[in-house]
Amino acid sequence: MSATHGNDTAWGAEVDLWPESQRDWANLAAGAMLFADAPEAAITRELALVRESMASSGQAAEELFGGPVDYGRGVGRSNRAATQVLEGALPFRNAAGAFTALLAGLGMLLVVLGIWTGFADGWREDSFAGPVLLLFPVLYVLAAIGIWGWLLRTRGLLRAPWAIWAGVLAGVAGTIALMLLLGGFEPAGPPNWVMPIAGLALVAIGFKLPEGKTRELADDAAWDDERYFTRASNLLRGRYLFTRDQAARALAEARGHRAQSAAGTASGEFGNVELFAAQLAAAERTVPKRGILLRRAGFSLIVAFFGFTIGAEFFEGPVTAWLVIQSAMWLCLAVMVVFSWRPSRINAEATARQDERRADARTLAGNDGD
Repeated sequence: MSATHGNDTAWGAEVDLWPESQRDWANLAAGAMLFADAPEAAITRELALVRESMASSGQAAEELFGGPVDYGRGVGRSNRAATQVLEGALPFRNAAGAFTALLAGLGMLLVVLGIWTGFADGWREDSFAGPVLLLFPVLYVLAAIGIWGWLLRTRGLLRAPWAIWAGVLAGVAGTIALMLLLGGFEPAGPPNWVMPIAGLALVAIGFKLPEGKTRELADDAAWDDERYFTRASNLLRGRYLFTRDQAARALAEARGHRAQSAAGTASGEFGNVELFAAQLAAAERTVPKRGILLRRAGFSLIVAFFGFTIGAEFFEGPVTAWLVIQSAMWLCLAVMVVFSWRPSRINAEATARQDERRADARTLAGNDGD
């Protein structure tokens, strides 16, 4: 990497103040912070602190702080905005991110399907023609809308997602009906070799789009206690997948305390409702498994459907080399699914997820621990 690479970045002026021999370390650390979602102002500030430490100690940055990537990743994670910490596991956090994920995901789908049908049917064939040309884009948009409903649920809005998901189901039914009505409409589709190229173009466009602004935490300063605790309960249920009873137990002590001392507001006493819910989730002793089980169940259904389609092709014949390759791929996926349901694997993943929650809670509290 060029020693003057930082000149074109927001922290470039800071990097220019570093000794020439240390600028590669600074640029690598800054890049790692950026990929860890640290804001640009924080990157500049942290690099300035490292430079000052080098000047006072006479040592190199790597001697003081270790490798630039590990250092940048750790410092970057601790400098993330609160909402980025809370929603770090989500595929997107705003409308701009949703559009980026939609384009990139659809692009990857076209790449996979294009390569798949190219080997299966021939690269010059148009495997996707007629009404099916509308099927994948429409269904993919509906899926993105459904995920947006899930995003709203993670923010403590439990009713709106149900309306969104009902609309998505209606859209799926309408799409299927439209496909049936257009059964005799058979416009030619693009040759299979075009699809991977178009998919890569969509992926490139998606990642070139500007990022949306970081969301602020919920403004709960003027909320009464009932609204505060209702949102806290909804956050525990929607974001951390607590049951209704688990959420009630987690909030019982705080509710009881406020019932005895009604001075001020719950927000003034316990802090922002989103941060309060994160602390309660991190303190939960019961290891969270609901989200893990739901993800495994969804992936298992996809693999089962994949296996059903391959089995149907075997019965219809003929058995081709590509069909044998598909069967081998499915067998590997099936074995992976079976092993993923082992209780030891589920418990290990649940424990790791709870450790992440506790680390995030320490970061949100201003102490990222060791």
